[in-house]
Amino acid sequence: MAFLIRNVLLLLMVLVLVLFQTTCGWSFRKHRLTVTATNDLGAEMTIHCKSKEDDLGSHLIPIKGKYEFSFRPNFWGTTQFYCSFQWGTEFHYFDIYKGDRDHENCDSYKCIWSIIPKGPCMWNYLTGHYDICKDWNDSSLKSYAP
Repeated sequence: MAFLIRNVLLLLMVLVLVLFQTTCGWSFRKHRLTVTATNDLGAEMTIHCKSKEDDLGSHLIPIKGKYEFSFRPNFWGTTQFYCSFQWGTEFHYFDIYKGDRDHENCDSYKCIWSIIPKGPCMWNYLTGHYDICKDWNDSSLKSYAP
């Protein structure tokens, strides 16, 4: 009898997790997601990306060059990476990946951004264009300091 109760409870837990996953739009990602940022600024760009756990360092990206990094989003959909972008006298910050914002706009494996002076634009897999454009974050936020 205890064996039957244990198996029924286990089955109920699995069903609840599947329902939670389907309802919330989050997936049990076993694969890595790659974020790509293409420098479309018309000048060399320095990019420095971080998460709460990882500092990916500074990288100098030539015009039309790309910077990529990969990670496994967490189960809760709270994974976040933020980057600073510097070119010429300009300096800006942007949340390049936010699980609660980007899980619907990225495909299963990639989030692709074009970095332009007005702010980053994400590749839209439905239209085939960079038309999900965002404003830069407030550059005065000290918590983003490189």
